[in-house]
Amino acid sequence: MAKWFWALAVSLLVGCSSDPVPVVSQYKLAISSDDTMNPSESNQANPAVVRLYQLTDAQMFNQLPFIDLYNDDVTLLSANLISKQILPVVLPSSNLTQTLDINSTTQYVAVLVEFVDYQNSEAKAFSTLPLEDEQFLQLTIEGAKASLNIVTPDSSWWQIF
Repeated sequence: MAKWFWALAVSLLVGCSSDPVPVVSQYKLAISSDDTMNPSESNQANPAVVRLYQLTDAQMFNQLPFIDLYNDDVTLLSANLISKQILPVVLPSSNLTQTLDINSTTQYVAVLVEFVDYQNSEAKAFSTLPLEDEQFLQLTIEGAKASLNIVTPDSSWWQIF
């Protein structure tokens, strides 16, 4: 009798459990670059390495100079850093899409683009995460400027009705 009681109790507990909250969510990152990206002294376009950070707060990232982040990013961002990854090298005049596994505690995504002339570039950008399912992150590299934005695709006219 006791065995049946425990078997029934365990089956009820298993049946009442809910799915755990996912630890990561996937987000789309579209990366586009123009034919003048990362210019050298001769104005020739060059590939660039992009570091992607998942942060709980972007204030420290925003305040730190490029060279400090380049040399010691993990230590300097440690209070807010959830994850760091190096994206595939971005080539001039390219468009590619990445799927990012974003931790559930992440509030901001930030990028640091390693430009040749980092002193005269806008190498840092950050954004909150998209809130709607159809939205995605767009990293644009034009010349010596990086920007990171949330994009909402245009809806088709037939979806209005």
